[in-house]
Amino acid sequence: MKSKEKPVVIITGLPFRKQGNQSLIRFVNMFLNHEFGVTMYSAGRDSKGKYVIGNPYFTFFRIKSLEISFTTFLNSLATKLNGSSTTAGNYFDQIKSEDIVPPYGNYNLMNLVNKWMKLIFRTTDNIILFFYLVLFQARTIRKSCVIVGYEASFTMCSRWLSKVFRKKYINKYQGTILKATNRNLSLALKYFPNNFFSINKSDLCLMVQDGTDGEYYARLKGCDNIFFEPHGVFQYSHERSYDNNIVDELKRQNKFVIFNNASGSTWKRTDRVIRSLLELDKDILENISLVTTYHAQNKNDLVDFVQLKGLEENVIFVEKIDSFESNYIIQKADLVIMTNDFSNLGNPILEAIYYKTPIISIDDGSLEGFVTNNVNSLLIKLDSEFDKNMANAIQKMYKDEAFYDKLKKNMNNKHQVRELSEQQDREFKVINELLKGC
Repeated sequence: MKSKEKPVVIITGLPFRKQGNQSLIRFVNMFLNHEFGVTMYSAGRDSKGKYVIGNPYFTFFRIKSLEISFTTFLNSLATKLNGSSTTAGNYFDQIKSEDIVPPYGNYNLMNLVNKWMKLIFRTTDNIILFFYLVLFQARTIRKSCVIVGYEASFTMCSRWLSKVFRKKYINKYQGTILKATNRNLSLALKYFPNNFFSINKSDLCLMVQDGTDGEYYARLKGCDNIFFEPHGVFQYSHERSYDNNIVDELKRQNKFVIFNNASGSTWKRTDRVIRSLLELDKDILENISLVTTYHAQNKNDLVDFVQLKGLEENVIFVEKIDSFESNYIIQKADLVIMTNDFSNLGNPILEAIYYKTPIISIDDGSLEGFVTNNVNSLLIKLDSEFDKNMANAIQKMYKDEAFYDKLKKNMNNKHQVRELSEQQDREFKVINELLKGC
C-alpha cells in the first residue's frame, strides 16, 4: 500500500457483496474518498461478490476462519438433508405468518451446542489471527492510525491489537440480531454467544440504527461513545432503464408491482407476503406481481410453496440484483413490502421513504419515527389475522387511488432519511474527531 497520512486497518469476516448488504464496500470507500489508506483483512467469501477495489491506497489480505468454514459446512449439510427429505413436507406449509422463527434455528439443545461450538471456533480464529498479525503484519499495524473491527467475527482480535499497539479502536455494526431476545440476557448468552461477546468496549462504536436495539447492547457492553443513526441512501436519477429489467416489463403489462428486497437470511420472511396474496380476490390477484430477491438456504422450499399454491404467475424471484438496480426497482415499483421477523428498518424501507414509494410493513415498532400507520404507510399487526389484513392493505393500495396518492404525498420524512454522502459525512466527522492528533 502506498503511503497515506492516516492509514486504517479493517478486520472483518464479511466479503464485499454484489447482492444484499453493500455496507462494507461503502464504508471502505468512505475512508478512501477522504484520502485515508485502507488495509483490510477479510475472511468473507461470496460467489456473487468481488474482493478488490480499484484504488492504489487499498490493500486486501485474505484470511482464514474456522468458524466460517464450520458454518458453511453446516449450511451445506442442512441443504443436502432438506433436499433428500421426501416425508417432511414443505417448510412453509408447516409454519404460519404469525410465527416468529428464532434466527439461526430453534431454541433447543442441539442449537445451543452448535452456537457454543461456533464461539469456540471464533475465539480460536481471533487468537490465531492476533498472533499472525503481531508476528507478520506488525509493521502495517504499527503504522496504522486506527483499527476497525467490522461486524462480529474479529472484534476480539481487533481490540487486543489496539491495546498491544496503543491504537484507537472502532467497532462497526449493522445493528444486532440480539433484538430477537427482547433484552433477555440469559437467552442471549445461551443461543447468541457469538453476537453477545463480539460487542466489546471501544473508543468509538458505530452502531447502525436499524430497529434492532443496537444502542442498548453497545452500552451494556461498555461502549460510551456511540454513533447511532440509520444508513444513508443512494440518490440516483436513473436516466436510463436497465436492460430487460423485470419491473419495466411488468409495467408494460399494466401490473401493480410489489417489491420485497430480501436477502440470504431466513428471517426476512417473504412467505408472509406470499400467503397474503392467497387472500386476494382473483380479479385483483391477476393484476398483482410480487418481485422478491429472497435467496436464503430454504429458497427452493419457497419456490415450491409458490408453485403448490398456484402463484407462479404472480411471484417472481430475481437474482444478481445489486444496490443500483435495487434502487431503480424501488423507484419504479408501486409498493414496497417488508415483513422481517425482527426489524424492518433496512435500506429498502429507507430508500422507499426517500423516493416516496408507499410502504406496507409489520407494526413491530422498528419503523417508529420514520413512518406512521394510515398517514404514509400501512402497518399490520402480526397476529392470526395477519394474512387477511395484509391482503386488505394490498387491495386498498391497489383500488383506492386517492388513498394511495395521500400516502405518497405524506411521505416527506427526508430530514430523517439522508442521502448516503451526507450520512457518511456525519459518520466521518465523528471518526475524524476521534483521530485528532493521530
